[in-house]
Amino acid sequence: QKIMEELLTTEREYVSALGYVREHYFPELERADVPQDLRGQRGIIFGNIEKLHDFHQHHFLSELDSCVNEPFRVGRCFLRHKGSFALYALYSKNKPQSDALFISHGKAFFKQKQMKLGDKMDLWSYLLKPVQRISKYSLLLKDILAECGPRQTKEIAEVKAALEVINFQLRHGNNLLAMDAIRHCDVNLKEQGQLVRQDEFLVTFRKKKCFRHIFLFQELILFSKTRRTEVGNDTYLYKQSFKTTDIGLTQNSGDTGLCFEIWFRKRKTQDTYTLQAVSPDVKEAWTGDLERILWEQAVHNREIRMQERVFMGIGNKPFMDIKPSEAAISNRAVNCVLIGRDIKLLCSAGSSRVLEDGLPGGRPKSLGSGSSSSSLLIWNRFFVPCKIPVWAQEQGGFRRQWGIRIIS
Repeated sequence: QKIMEELLTTEREYVSALGYVREHYFPELERADVPQDLRGQRGIIFGNIEKLHDFHQHHFLSELDSCVNEPFRVGRCFLRHKGSFALYALYSKNKPQSDALFISHGKAFFKQKQMKLGDKMDLWSYLLKPVQRISKYSLLLKDILAECGPRQTKEIAEVKAALEVINFQLRHGNNLLAMDAIRHCDVNLKEQGQLVRQDEFLVTFRKKKCFRHIFLFQELILFSKTRRTEVGNDTYLYKQSFKTTDIGLTQNSGDTGLCFEIWFRKRKTQDTYTLQAVSPDVKEAWTGDLERILWEQAVHNREIRMQERVFMGIGNKPFMDIKPSEAAISNRAVNCVLIGRDIKLLCSAGSSRVLEDGLPGGRPKSLGSGSSSSSLLIWNRFFVPCKIPVWAQEQGGFRRQWGIRIIS
C-alpha cells in the first residue's frame, strides 16, 4: 500500500512538472527576440514532452488512481497502455540533441524566465524528469513484485510483464540512437520491424574471429563494425545482414555458457556464426528474443498456409482428425526421435532432409522458423504443433505414417 501511495503521489508531481514546462517555457520560443538558433527548434528542445503530458494527465494518472486500494492490480495499468510508453524511447533518443542545443544556445535564454518565475530549478532539470520517471517506474514495480504473495500468480505475471515493458523502453532509446549511427547500410532499416536488441559480440566464422556490433530487428539481424571516436559518439559500419526467416538458432555452443550459434538452412554446414556474449545475461537475453522471433514466424507461416489452402478450395481443415490411440501415437513420437537414420521428414514444399542421430541436419538444441515448410521443428524445447508426414522404414521399403509431436 505504501509503494502504491508513493507511485501515485510522485505521478501527480510528475504530471504537474510537465504541465509547468508547457505553461511557462513553451511560450518563450514564440517571443520576437528568441535567438536565431532556437527558432523553430521546439521539437528539439522539448522533444515529445507535450504528448507525454497528455498521456499521463488524461489517461495514466486516473488509471493508477483506480488501483489505490488494489495495488497488485497496477501491473495491468501499465500493460493496458503498453503502446504509449514507447513515447519514452523517442524522448530518450532526442535527449542528446536537446542537451546540445540547450547548452550551446538555450541555457542563458531560458535562465531569464527561470529568474522571473523565482524557481530554483532550471529548465534542464525539468527536461530530465521523463528520463528519471521511466527509471522510477522500474524500481517501484520491482518493489511491488517483491511484496506479491506466492498465490498471487496472476498479479505476479502482470507485474513482471509490466516490468519488461518498462525495461525495454529504458534501453530502446539507446538502441534507436545506435541505429541512427549505422553507416553505409544498403538496407532500409525502417522496413525490418522493431529493433529488439543491439550488443557487441566476439564472432567466429570459419575459424576466423572478430568483434562485431550486432543489431537484432524483428525481421533482420545486422552485423556491423564499431568505429570509435574521441568524443564518444561511436558509429557502426555496416558489414552484412540476414533475414531472420532464413536463420536457425543453436542456443548453447561450447562450455563457457556465453556462446550460441546462428546458422542457415539453405547453406553449407560450415556457414555457421558463433556469437560469444560479454555475459551470461546478455547471451540469455539474445537467445530468448531470437527464440521468440523464430517461433512467431513459424506460427505465422503456418497460419498463412492454412489460409492459402482455404482460398484454393481445399477446405478449412487442412489436417485430418485422428482418433485417440495411445499406443499408436506414442510409437510415432518415439519413432520420430529414436529411429534416427531411418527417418525422413517430408516438408509440404516437397523438400526432404535426412535426420542423423534424431536431429535435423545434425544440429542439436536448435531452432528454426520453418519458413520454407508448414512443419515447425523446434528441438530440445518444444513439440511440433502441426501434423507432419513421417516415413518409417520397414521390411520391403518405407511406409508413411502421421507423426503428431516430437518429444525432446
